[in-house]
Order: sequence, then C-alpha cells, then structure tokens
Amino acid sequence: MKEEKMSRENSYLAIGIAGSPRRRGNSTSLLRAYLDGTSQVGFETKIIYLNNLIYKGCQGCDRCVRGKACGIQDDLSTVFPLLRKADIWAMASPIYYDGVSGQLKTFFDRLRFTTHDPSKLEGARRGIVIVTYEDDPREYYAEVAAHLAEYFNWKNRGDFQKVRVISESNLGPVNAWKKRPDLQVKLRNIGIEQANELMKSK
Repeated sequence: MKEEKMSRENSYLAIGIAGSPRRRGNSTSLLRAYLDGTSQVGFETKIIYLNNLIYKGCQGCDRCVRGKACGIQDDLSTVFPLLRKADIWAMASPIYYDGVSGQLKTFFDRLRFTTHDPSKLEGARRGIVIVTYEDDPREYYAEVAAHLAEYFNWKNRGDFQKVRVISESNLGPVNAWKKRPDLQVKLRNIGIEQANELMKSK
C-alpha cells in the first residue's frame, strides 16, 4: 500500500496515526495492513507519522474547556482537521515501559479539546488501537490499548461503536512482522470489515 492513497471518487477517509519512531516498524506495518483493507473497500487512507512532527504536550491551560481554540500552534495544527474529517481512526504503537510510545501518548493528550462542547465530533465512526511488543503474550498490554480505546467515545456525539483492540506479542526485532503473514491478513480483514460496517450504517 502506498503511504498515502487519496481518491476523488469517494468521501470516506481512514486516518492512521503511527506512534512508532520506526517508520517501517512492526506496529506501523500492521497499521498499513489495516488501512490497506479499508482502501480495498474504497476509503481514502492517510498515515501520520508522529515521529516526523514537532509538537508540544497539552499545557493544561483549559482554553478548550472554556470553548476556545487550542492555544498551541505546531505541527499538529494541520493534523486535527484531518481527524475531524476521518470516518475511521486507527492508532498504532509499540509498547515501551508498559505503555504506548511517548509520541502517541503526547499526541492523544492533545486531543482533549474534542471532549468538550462545542468541539466534540459528529457522526458515526469506527476506530482501532494496535499495540505490538517483544514479550510473550501479556494480558496487561491488551489492557493498555483498551484503556486508550475507551476514550474514543468521549470525543464524539455520534458513536465509534466498540473500538477494536489488537495486541500482538513476539514482535520486538525489526521486521519481525514479516515472519507473521497471518497478522497482515488479520489486520487487512479487520480493515475491510470495519469499513464495510461503517458504510452500511451511513
């Protein structure tokens, strides 16, 4: 799949947020497979590589709580409009020190403005959180992804429905994903499934 595939023939957009510092890392590769599935259904797709951006964490100024625009102007200023437009949010990260990467956590904190009126999102959406890690299967790491997924519906007057959570073990070394073609198929099929489900609901 090309890193960015845009089409004028449809109005559906799936946006991928890559939290890994490795552009071709394991979590990002699974993210691409998922987006490839949505593109097969006809969605436009775009990946945002957070490690390529320069941005601050939330400053706790409460401007968004008071209905004002975020006071921070940085590289995320061009990402937020895409998130508002996107019908599907897909986020992916390796597990570092029992949590998602600093890049993804800092980014997600900046989405606080979408939890307050009048900035909440509108309309039906779908979402997925993908995490990968080097260890043998650990239930806790699935819970890390699930906790993040729980916040999606805080941000939307519509409904993300049940956000999918994918937690995959034994994926630490570079290119470990290449030895697991089953995961590529799995994520691609989930992308197809969620895209079809969303289109039928609209």
